[in-house]
Amino acid sequence: MTRSMIRLSWAFVLISALGIGVVVWRQTGPRTFAASTAHAPASHQRPRVIAYVKTVPVRRLNISASVVAYGTVVARASSIRNVAVPFNAQVLRILVAGGQHVRKNEPLLQLESTNSELLLLAQARSSALSAEEQLAEVKQKFALHLATRQSLLAARQARKLAQLNLTNLKTLGIGGPRLIKAPAGGVVSKILSGPGQIVLPGAPLLQLVSSRNIEVQLGLEPEDSIKVRRGQAVALTPVGEPATHQILGRISLITQRVNPLTRLVDVFVTPRIHSGLLLGQYVEGKLIIAKATGLVVPRAAVLPVGNAQELFTVRNGRAVLHLVHIGLTNTRYVQLLNSSVTAGEPAVVVGNAELTNGMAVTGTFKP
Repeated sequence: MTRSMIRLSWAFVLISALGIGVVVWRQTGPRTFAASTAHAPASHQRPRVIAYVKTVPVRRLNISASVVAYGTVVARASSIRNVAVPFNAQVLRILVAGGQHVRKNEPLLQLESTNSELLLLAQARSSALSAEEQLAEVKQKFALHLATRQSLLAARQARKLAQLNLTNLKTLGIGGPRLIKAPAGGVVSKILSGPGQIVLPGAPLLQLVSSRNIEVQLGLEPEDSIKVRRGQAVALTPVGEPATHQILGRISLITQRVNPLTRLVDVFVTPRIHSGLLLGQYVEGKLIIAKATGLVVPRAAVLPVGNAQELFTVRNGRAVLHLVHIGLTNTRYVQLLNSSVTAGEPAVVVGNAELTNGMAVTGTFKP
């Protein structure tokens, strides 16, 4: 091949390559540039961040803090009536049950005398018979002028005392089974004896209490017990029943010691008459321990951040950050102390965790 022919061949290859490059550039080059420029936002067109929030107005209200305590229904100590007998006896039968309501003179239990009591009765009968015989003998001697009037009076006095002792033992029921009846109407709060048991003179057999003389024994933490006072109202609710079944009561006694069993301070509450509470029933009591008046917001409006408390309000469509101090709190509200918030200002309760100071906001604003 001649040199001229070789040069023509290389020229043909070069022209072909240039033609292919022009075609590719027309098909891909402009499109790629347009796509890259279409997705590259200008620096002055950054999107604006707007937070969606819900607010409620800051209010000036009376706020109270309360504590919940638990306890049981017990008999008032001053109304407990012990049923006892003044002699040794053995219990035959218990005729009532704990918690039963009884009427006056209703049989409670049956007793019988012990051997020692029967021996005492036999001695009393023997003494009465001996005194009667001695009096008859003194009378005969006195008729024969062998005894003085003083001896006659002494014999009569001895017979009288012996008869009186015998009558007293019989009146007590010594010598046979005896029914013990209720001295007054009420509820059997405790049964302190059982069948076959030997009871001593004066030992209580059972306890009666009037159904009206009951109270609720609540247990309070020592730091809370000093914040309540005698006569203060208490909302009582039997455990397991809805809160609508509240019973009003008032504190009648605040003990000045810690119960060694519960490690709580016992507080006694007297419920209203005809409360329907039962002895031994488990009860919840709600007591107010503090009151105040001031600016309040819902609990959700305040955010703990380290040792500080933050609150956001909305002014001119933007979030405003406030550092606040907390006063009284309850299940619904928080009292604000020493804050720059004013009454009526919208406080953020939903969406405040994502806010920063000055951020634009929109959403629901409650009046």
